[in-house]
Amino acid sequence: MIQRVCRQLDSVGLLPSTYIITHKSQMNITKNHVGDRIPIISEPLKRGTFTAVALAITYLHSKIHADPEEMVCVLPVDLFVETDFFEIVGTLPDILVESHADLALLGTTPTHPSNQFGYIVPKSNGGTNYYPVERFVEKPVEGRARSLIKKRALWNCGVFAFPIRFMLSFLRSKGLPVDYEELLAAYEHLPELSFDYEVVEKTPRSVVVPYHKGWNDLGSWSALADYLDSSVIGAGEISDDSQNTHIINELSCPIHVIDVPDIIIAASPDGILIASKKNSSRIKQILDDMEQK
Repeated sequence: MIQRVCRQLDSVGLLPSTYIITHKSQMNITKNHVGDRIPIISEPLKRGTFTAVALAITYLHSKIHADPEEMVCVLPVDLFVETDFFEIVGTLPDILVESHADLALLGTTPTHPSNQFGYIVPKSNGGTNYYPVERFVEKPVEGRARSLIKKRALWNCGVFAFPIRFMLSFLRSKGLPVDYEELLAAYEHLPELSFDYEVVEKTPRSVVVPYHKGWNDLGSWSALADYLDSSVIGAGEISDDSQNTHIINELSCPIHVIDVPDIIIAASPDGILIASKKNSSRIKQILDDMEQK
């Protein structure tokens, strides 16, 4: 996924201005995929997307000495889109200037009333290619998702743009350091917060740019399985009557599946997951309560 995103950023000229932020446990594997051409900012602990973005901004501010008016775009690595999506990402700074908004988001057209994504409800009046945001709705039930789609609501795909000064001001208002080393020293005492909840939903002057082509969030096993080249990766075998089952095995011992359809088996030194495709995302709830290695 990270190689694909980097290739797409490169194809639209955005890779030279790209930074990666990730937990320290992911540093080596990330470097294996991207080499030394992209600077990597290391998180000492997992503290959610808000804290990760805050650390990146303080790094740009106090280490790189970036202009406070410089625009920053934040995007996750687990999205699966065509390259023109990244061309739109490149227009977000201009849209911020044109709209006088503090925050610009990229929203995608829903293909079905999903309860797995957040929704952005735009106002009817707007610019030629953006709309002011009326409100956000987080993972609604299917019936409400259906009514939101009728109001032209968009899926929130986790792509945000803002000037550095906006985030620095936000950190100061929360009493948090804007110096990189100071924030790093305080990291273990910071709460785990999402950028959506802490910043996006509390910013009144925000706009959304719609993207009408295909978008997939590969942040779940069920979504990722649709894009794998093989139903078995690593040592293992799946019987013919185990349709729509996938094995991803990083262990040396083989895994055999007999007459169990619609499941995902993911095995690594950190643990083994066996789950139905439908409910595989429940692993996130379990891991939230466990101490991470």
